Amino acid sequence: MRSIKVRDCMTPQVITIPPTMEVVEAIRILLENDITAVPVVDENGGLVGILSETDCLQGTLMGGYFSQEGSIVGESMTRDVLTVSPYDDIITAYEHFMKAHAFRVPVIEDSALVGMLSPKDVMSAVLEFYETPTTHKAV
Repeated sequence: MRSIKVRDCMTPQVITIPPTMEVVEAIRILLENDITAVPVVDENGGLVGILSETDCLQGTLMGGYFSQEGSIVGESMTRDVLTVSPYDDIITAYEHFMKAHAFRVPVIEDSALVGMLSPKDVMSAVLEFYETPTTHKAV
């Protein structure tokens, strides 16, 4: 039986931001790169959170809209981040997406951020799986 692992379909080039960045600048990064969330990393590259479109809107609309003062990513990001391993199969990853309503999931190996996985990545892998013929050996 064939199995697709997260490492086979994740996006390995990951844009990251620091928790000290202003949310308005993070919004610019999300829009310019056509992504829905971005991992937030500390000065050592360790994952400390994730900033989604929803987090950005809450951070700017609730925090800065009335006072004209911008909030920073560390105040608006989601700290409890769902992650997957590059060795997880995509069924496990899909279950994570469904359980947490996550749209982008950081891929962590040995405490290091090695990629991001989105539902689009999983759908592409599923399509490739069904379009790639298998070879069966007669017993």
